[in-house]
Amino acid sequence: MTDNTNNIIVTDIIEKNSILTRLLNNHCQVEVKQTTHNGTFKTIGISEILKVDTENNLLLFDAINHNSIKENSLFKIFSKHNGIDINFKIIVSDTMKRNNLNYFHTNIPEEIIYKQRRQQYRVELQNLWKIPVTLINKNDQPLTAYIYNISAGGMKVRSSTENFIKIKQNSVIDTLIQLPNNANVQCKLQVRQTQSNKLAGFQQLAGQFINLNAKQERTLQSFVNSVERNIIKTNSQLHAI
Repeated sequence: MTDNTNNIIVTDIIEKNSILTRLLNNHCQVEVKQTTHNGTFKTIGISEILKVDTENNLLLFDAINHNSIKENSLFKIFSKHNGIDINFKIIVSDTMKRNNLNYFHTNIPEEIIYKQRRQQYRVELQNLWKIPVTLINKNDQPLTAYIYNISAGGMKVRSSTENFIKIKQNSVIDTLIQLPNNANVQCKLQVRQTQSNKLAGFQQLAGQFINLNAKQERTLQSFVNSVERNIIKTNSQLHAI
């Protein structure tokens, strides 16, 4: 039986492209698996993502020497990055031969599932909440962004600004999070990643909170819990329809 504890389903196109690009840039191995008659998965080979083509909605996978790789074949991809298990379904759109090896294209998956292994549970706000964040990078002008996901340990924010990319990885910046009911948190954030997506028209910044005091941790955890309850309530109402 599959353990679905802390599984996160990603359908947002920008977030999916970010995950796939990380697998690409870090040369992560991916297991290509086929569903058996009893519902389990059988590995047919090890591959790697060679290209993420967001304009044409295509992935290019490294060649596998297996006769199951044919057009319209359905497979499931299993991989891992930074200790996070990642999996998604693919349908082979076409194959191509280079140096007697068969490579294959698939569409970018409709959803990506990853298993959360963080100490603090992270929730995705997306469009449920619109929480503003102010980032102050040394002597630069303050930058305004909105939270995409958050835990008591860190967060990812998005903005239409073009200045995120100027912020260096591992730098520590002052941050003001404007939570509902005036429960603001002013703290420091260590930058882990910045990413630009010109097609979507905004940039992302991910970071880890530094030296939070007990009150700040309680405030953030309380907010995370409230968002989680809201998501559960919303999903329950949708399923009841």
